[in-house]
Formats: sequence, C-alpha cells, structure tokens
Amino acid sequence: MRFKNEIELFRFMEKFFYSAALSDILDALGYPDCAASPQAMIRPLYPEAICAGRVRTLLNAPRKTGRKDPYKLALELMDSLKPGDVTVTTSTKPLETGIMGELSAAAMRYRGARGCLVDGYTRDARKIIRMKFPTFARGASPIDTTDRAAVIKYDCPVSFGGRKVLPGQIVFADLDGIIFIPRRIEEKVIREAIIRVRAETRVREELRAGKKARQVWDKYHVF
Repeated sequence: MRFKNEIELFRFMEKFFYSAALSDILDALGYPDCAASPQAMIRPLYPEAICAGRVRTLLNAPRKTGRKDPYKLALELMDSLKPGDVTVTTSTKPLETGIMGELSAAAMRYRGARGCLVDGYTRDARKIIRMKFPTFARGASPIDTTDRAAVIKYDCPVSFGGRKVLPGQIVFADLDGIIFIPRRIEEKVIREAIIRVRAETRVREELRAGKKARQVWDKYHVF
C-alpha cells in the first residue's frame, strides 16, 4: 500500500493500527523494548485518544527560571512544529509540575501536531479533553513550571517511559500503550502491520461466521 505523504500514513495508522499489534511485530523482528513501560502509567486523558507521527522531544529539568522568559525553549520547539509531529516531553528528574497545558495543546494543534506524550503531568486536563487533542500523561497537576522547571533541550535523545527515544522516530499511541518504532525498520514494521490488520479482519469475520478459534488460528496464526 502506497501513501501520498506521511500525513496520509499517520491518518491510516490512527484508523487501523493498534499498539498491541505493533508491539508483537517488533518482538518478532527482534526489537522487544519499543513500548513505553506500562509501569510508567502514562495514559491517555480520554479513552479515544490516539495519535501517530514523528517524534519531537523536549527535555525538562528542575530549574529556577525567574519570570522574564520562562518558556523560551518550549516556545521555540512549538513554533518549529510541522504537520505530522508528535511532541514527546519528559524530565531529568520527577516533577510535580504540569509540563503540558491547554495553551500548549492549542499551539501544537494549530501547527499541525498530532498529539503530545508526557512522561509527567499535564495541566488544564478538562480543557484538553474538550479540545480532543490526543494527550497522554501520568496524570494532572495544577502546579505551574514557572520558577520550578523548564525545558533545557529539545530535539535530543530522551528517556521516556523507561525507553530511549530519538527525535524523528515514528510513534504510535493508543489506550493500550505507546510504541516507538526504530527508524531503520519503520517501513518493514508498517508493511507487517498492514498485513496483520488485514489478517485479523479475516479472523474476525470467520469467528463471526461460526468458525472455531482453533480453526482460524491454524489457518492464520493470528489471535
């Protein structure tokens, strides 16, 4: 299957792919550590949230920022976002602050970003949910970052949910989890995922028609 551009690919992934299938495919290809650890408890703010796109990273750290320009690097990153990007933000140390919020979500959406993944807390959760901007986080916090934390780097390697993540990787996130696909095998993973989705559609149809689970497993080796 050919796609006109990456946006078409990402929309297709969001419609038909799911994280469990991608995790299985990556396991089979010898890449077992591509899913953010479920122990990190990074969850969608609303169950229907799903996003696929290219990773743009932000690294936060505890920092006395003062109040003159506390969001300098965060704003630089947001203004440089391109359609199809997904922001992936984390911190050098655990933070109590919300490192994502409604106005950030609005800025990201209007730049064409497809979602935001936060290894930490977000603010303005109700407003983000109303926006239906796909956001994943450990939870919500009302505490502002000003004079407490700041972005210290962006577009750099980060640790997210116990996994090393690189800018430019394709990421896929849904209710089951978050998958980071290594760039060198992304085309193979996407091809295999399309094959699997088609096979599972046939399995579903045959189960609905009354076939036994053993029969469809023996035929498709998908379940």
